[in-house]
Amino acid sequence: MREVFDVIREPNSANAQAITQVMLSDKKVAPRQWTVVNDAAAPAIANTVVPLARWLALHASGANMTNVGAIIAPDADLAAIRPHLDEVAVLAIHFPRFGDGRGYSHARRLRHLWGYGGRLLAFGDVLRDQLIWMWRCGIDQFHLRPDQDPQACLRAFSLYSVTYQYGPIR
Repeated sequence: MREVFDVIREPNSANAQAITQVMLSDKKVAPRQWTVVNDAAAPAIANTVVPLARWLALHASGANMTNVGAIIAPDADLAAIRPHLDEVAVLAIHFPRFGDGRGYSHARRLRHLWGYGGRLLAFGDVLRDQLIWMWRCGIDQFHLRPDQDPQACLRAFSLYSVTYQYGPIR
């Protein structure tokens, strides 16, 4: 019975700060690789993710966009980034509320329909319950909410071994 509760345990406030310094990447806990900067005047600094409009403006101006990603808001029109998919290191999909499913559609379109091969990062209201579904849509990196335990979240990937849509779990 203890194993069941270990799977769903949540961290306390003492270790919440440490959680914000890690991410899940390729089904492993790793140091945070990306800093999300939601600022319309953000500079192009390596390992940052800036709003989509800012990324497009910086790219058009000839700025060095090496390891600079773009934030995909729930209401974003992805047509603007489509011609640049081979040039953007990471697309960070914002999930402002756990019930907002538009990010799943963005991830599916980017990864499976348009063939985006870079990193897809989920950030915002990212919960353990949703990880496997986000991953199945093509998201491979996750900035968890501070109240989510990364180790417990990893176990979410092994909860299901069979699905009925989109083929087998990878």
